[in-house]
Amino acid sequence: QSPPGARCPLAGPRNLTCVSYKHPSVRGRLGDAGGPAAGAVRCPPGQCCVGIWNRSHALVQGCWGGRGDACPSATCAPSPAGHPGSSVLLCLCHGHLCNGNATGTAAATGGLGGPR
Repeated sequence: QSPPGARCPLAGPRNLTCVSYKHPSVRGRLGDAGGPAAGAVRCPPGQCCVGIWNRSHALVQGCWGGRGDACPSATCAPSPAGHPGSSVLLCLCHGHLCNGNATGTAAATGGLGGPR
């Protein structure tokens, strides 16, 4: 859960909807991430959408309650997570279902939100 006051700016409507998915290879409990079947989840006020995937498929998609400056974009523009050149990509965005489409990656052509 987010600390008080940690809200994404421009988080859009109070009831932002994000794609919700968790790949079977991902272990553990991950907040509002869904199971193997892709779906949608309504996020608490102030949260935005997150998408984490490798270059071929989605790993986790759901709501993100991170730091206030973490979700500046209405669309998913992924960047490497971790060290430069990492095969894990991450996006944070504040548009309805924005974490279902990643712009500018190989993963975008195959779609996100579940196995191919």
